[in-house]
Amino acid sequence: MKKGISILTVFILVVFVFTACGQNNNPPGNSNSTENASGTPASSNSGAGEKHLIVAVDPDYESFDPGLAYEVYAHMVLHSCYNNLFEFNEKLENLELAAAEAYEVSADGLSYTFHMRKDIIFSSGNKLNAADVKWSIERSINLKGNGAFMAEDIVSIDTPDEYTVIFRLGNPDPSFPTKLTYNIFCIIDSKVAIEHGATNAANAASTDTAKTWFDSNSAGSGPYCLASYTPKVEVVLTKNSNYWGKEPYYDKITIKTIPDSSTQVMMLQKGDIDIAINVDAEQAKTLANIPEISVKDAQSLTMSFLLMNRDPAVGGPVANPKVQKAIRLALDYVGIQTIAGPGMTTPLAPFPVGLYGSLPARDISNYQDIEAAKALMAEAGYANGFTTDFYVPTTTVSGVELLMMAQKIQNDLKVIGINTNIIPEDVLVSLETYRTGQQSLGLWYWNPDYPDNNSQLAFLPGQKVGLRANWTADMYPELAALADKAAIETDVTERAKIFSTIQNMMAEESAFTCLLQHTSPYAVRASLKGADYISQYTFDFKNISE
Repeated sequence: MKKGISILTVFILVVFVFTACGQNNNPPGNSNSTENASGTPASSNSGAGEKHLIVAVDPDYESFDPGLAYEVYAHMVLHSCYNNLFEFNEKLENLELAAAEAYEVSADGLSYTFHMRKDIIFSSGNKLNAADVKWSIERSINLKGNGAFMAEDIVSIDTPDEYTVIFRLGNPDPSFPTKLTYNIFCIIDSKVAIEHGATNAANAASTDTAKTWFDSNSAGSGPYCLASYTPKVEVVLTKNSNYWGKEPYYDKITIKTIPDSSTQVMMLQKGDIDIAINVDAEQAKTLANIPEISVKDAQSLTMSFLLMNRDPAVGGPVANPKVQKAIRLALDYVGIQTIAGPGMTTPLAPFPVGLYGSLPARDISNYQDIEAAKALMAEAGYANGFTTDFYVPTTTVSGVELLMMAQKIQNDLKVIGINTNIIPEDVLVSLETYRTGQQSLGLWYWNPDYPDNNSQLAFLPGQKVGLRANWTADMYPELAALADKAAIETDVTERAKIFSTIQNMMAEESAFTCLLQHTSPYAVRASLKGADYISQYTFDFKNISE
């Protein structure tokens, strides 16, 4: 009898471990993952009662190893499979604790102490604790992947007890909580990962062998688990039966690789998919007339901007601050937005609308002032105008062709006497002269490394992007000092005040003028709830239901 009970117990444990993430019994790419037995496209509720969400995307992911993944859509997958200490909820202004239930920051801003939740269980059944946090982040640091720079200020990670983690930083960093939402800070089940070749050793970059396993499996505590990944075909996620939070609505999520937006649109219209992520503006107009489909705008953090070089040896007349203000006043922002498409905004300064500390978008309805711009040109000594080179990378940003935008700018500036020679260049070629500060006037784009305005301080005088316009700290010492202050201010109220001052100053005088904060349309079945775009994750699948 004892022997029989022992065998049964072992069998149950094996089944429990295998099915905690709802392992997919279909081989990768099997049509049964998206069709029922009759070959009819699957809906979100199959005949067996399985709730299935199907998403189409033109993917960018190369890995689902949390320590190595850095691409946009990889984050969408990994956020569903893992927990972090912090996460964004619905909007980028809403940074909330996730795997931690409380935290404190030391007075000098160099120490962050996190108190972990005690009710989180990994999909394996193991309990998540402070040791897993320490191990996971040390592994990411030592793997030296693309996102490892976000952890470069971490001096040490201590775990004084089972549910307390203390980070000690080399420099104060008020954006540290935001950085903790990224893939490299995903909390991994260290026991399971080690079994599959993972290590947090200092030489992990050369000795860790777990990437292949992570590319088709997960070891997290999120609402879903990575069941399979077939490159260029699909990613399959299945519900984590051990998830500690509110049970997600869908049993399975399939993210299908559909690079062509027209095919995505066709599949959505036929009911073969539930979400089409990559839709262009014209397709969005067509879909908007279909009652069963809802078209939405994805507000990205990507901005396009005009660089105006401050070095007279490079920029010539463009280097004059009065000329730069004249350029700002001469631009027809309404027309630029019209060319780009619906939903676009124009930030006051290079600080994307939607981040903590960002001011509302510029009111462009009456901003253009040609007469004032001409007066500034005369004051600067260029009443008769001048000619300058205008560098434009031949690329498209969020569906907007930069050359088309450049032609609009060219026409706007001609009205105040500035004639531009547009120099179209391959983006890789143009990047070289842009980064080395050799462009007199340039049309460029930027996406923050992480969704915190500390990332945008790069545009200030003396900083990385500021120097690409040869805008040095001594040209605007008051603004340069504010950049240094904002970089280390940990009081959230004071920090918001500093950013507000910076943006108002840059709206009046800056080596840059923001043109657009881009949006891009996407489309979903109208019956879906919670299918709202959030820049950090694209979609938070646990929020979607019907």
